[in-house]
Amino acid sequence: MRVAVVQFDPCLRDSAANLEALRAGVRAADADLVVFPECALQGYSYDSRDEALLIAQMVPGPATAALAEDCAQARCVAIFGLLERDGDRLFNTAAIVGPDGLIGRYRKMHLPFLGVDRFADPGDLGFPVFETPVARIGVLICFDLSFPEAARCLKLAGAQVLCVPTNWPLAAEVSCVHSPPVRAQENHIHVVTADRVGEEGGFRFRGESRVVDCSGRVVAVAGAGVEVLRATIDPAAADRNRVVYVPGKYELDRVGGRRPEHYGPVSS
Repeated sequence: MRVAVVQFDPCLRDSAANLEALRAGVRAADADLVVFPECALQGYSYDSRDEALLIAQMVPGPATAALAEDCAQARCVAIFGLLERDGDRLFNTAAIVGPDGLIGRYRKMHLPFLGVDRFADPGDLGFPVFETPVARIGVLICFDLSFPEAARCLKLAGAQVLCVPTNWPLAAEVSCVHSPPVRAQENHIHVVTADRVGEEGGFRFRGESRVVDCSGRVVAVAGAGVEVLRATIDPAAADRNRVVYVPGKYELDRVGGRRPEHYGPVSS
């Protein structure tokens, strides 16, 4: 599967310009899966809930409909972050769009005290796995990746690829550099992170998006500027949980080796 991460600098409050960047990114990616950053449609650094609600969109809505047209033409799946309005509720959401339209949405579950997340509602859809034409995909957003239980839920539900739209600022080095390969290895799942670049709300964002295979090996990593990162992964490899290094002597299964009867405190 060909993966493209479109690492760019969304314009705060300028949904029209950002949507054009998303559409252009899908058309030019030449990939089966295209992943964009968190809040790519409207930006992240809002000063109030009311301000964010004014620019938030419904899902499905105008942006998902427009991206679906481009996904149909490019025969790909796209994942992008946006502020979602559902009645009077506000969610930090990732939309999953394919050639046939909206596949689903994920609402950020773990909210840091930062940017629009200070005012957003916690996600209420759990950790769904999306059956797409290219792979079984799970989605987490930014701070979600800091919680190992979230990625493990997706792995146990059958996800092959974990996509992480994010807005990691400079201070988030550990989350950006170290968490993706750890989550990939401990769950035997491919991890694709899509960080933004540029400055917004007094923060500079890291970039450094990356693609990590299900062994925990970093396949590709971006720099700190605007870039399209490309890599190829095999989704089915994530289903082969038993890894044989030396037959009969050195074999590991990070799923089959679990002992959940002793993990009670994790869920308390």
